[in-house]
Amino acid sequence: MSCRFPVMLTFDLDADCPPSPTGPRGEARPGANSQRAYGAKVAVYRILDLLRDTGVPATFFVPGWVVDHYPQAVQAIVAGGHEVAHHGYTHLPPYEMAIDEERAALLQGIESIQRVAGRAPVGYRSPAWDFSPATLGLLAEHGFLYSSNMMDDDRPYRHGTGLVELPVQWIMDDAPFFSFRPPAARSISALATVWEAWTAEFEGLHAEAAARGTCFVLTMHPQISGRPGRAAQLRRFVQWAREQPGVEFMRCQDLARSVP
Repeated sequence: MSCRFPVMLTFDLDADCPPSPTGPRGEARPGANSQRAYGAKVAVYRILDLLRDTGVPATFFVPGWVVDHYPQAVQAIVAGGHEVAHHGYTHLPPYEMAIDEERAALLQGIESIQRVAGRAPVGYRSPAWDFSPATLGLLAEHGFLYSSNMMDDDRPYRHGTGLVELPVQWIMDDAPFFSFRPPAARSISALATVWEAWTAEFEGLHAEAAARGTCFVLTMHPQISGRPGRAAQLRRFVQWAREQPGVEFMRCQDLARSVP
């Protein structure tokens, strides 16, 4: 009998949300910002078509600013049966905020998602995966079910507050491979390199699922993985993963609710 191996496809729909990662004057660089806006204007719909065609549920972490500026994209995510989770209000990491600013951003993001998506978010992913010392307490205070930010395990676990953690890892993120933003630009990886890295991590975690209860959380950005060639490879990855024994594609909230 095969063991259960939860697989989560997650998408950070950052779009052209401030602050710009291109520098302190990013707002004056419309060309650079347009690369990010592509995620909410074009790529998210290509990804939603892929998810519909393959019958896979997903979780989209969306800043409140993006919810407010691209409500049609968020409504399309909800209409597809996918989860909309919290990703800050702007894309400013909590460690750069005072606690009152962090609380206000958290509440503003909740309000935006509830208004457009029709329900309050139960999951949280910090911009850049960087908490402040206050973040876990604020999430518990406002009734969140889970976080997907930490890199200290391969298995779901609970924080001392009771919040479920669904761990992530940079090697299972598309940005280190594909993100390209001059002047601090890195080389763009070949698709074959990413395929090799992601399938190797998948196989390693899958082999440990029965003994350790591991899971696989893949983090992507529509403006990056929603390009046509990369979306085609994601479709191929989904089809390949589905052939492995015990694989169950899930939304993050569904896995979090099953954690003891």
